[in-house]
Amino acid sequence: MAKAEVLLTRHFDATRRRDIEAVVAQLHSDIAFANVLEGGEVVGLEAARGYFERQFAMAGVDISLMRVRRQADGWVHADVEIALRRPDGRLWSQNTAIIAYLIRDDLIVGIDPLPDPGTR
Repeated sequence: MAKAEVLLTRHFDATRRRDIEAVVAQLHSDIAFANVLEGGEVVGLEAARGYFERQFAMAGVDISLMRVRRQADGWVHADVEIALRRPDGRLWSQNTAIIAYLIRDDLIVGIDPLPDPGTR
């Protein structure tokens, strides 16, 4: 479990810093996840790079890792606190969520924000 926690901590730190190269470095070449910003699916590193570039341009997103739990199906659940900030830095919203990650070869290959704590 420690490897998953280290990987996700690096991923969230890079996201907070808006360091696109560091974010992409945590992703597997087979990365695939739902595009929650625009609909559809994000597949591959270049598509993921574009997705995170657009996300970083839209709003300030601070994600703090609270807990990591391995699931029987191979996914890892990350309990996180998410703060969204307006362009001027003021807090817009803050809540907790569970994001499921599939990890392969010590890299993130799947991301699935869970709508309900009882899923996946």
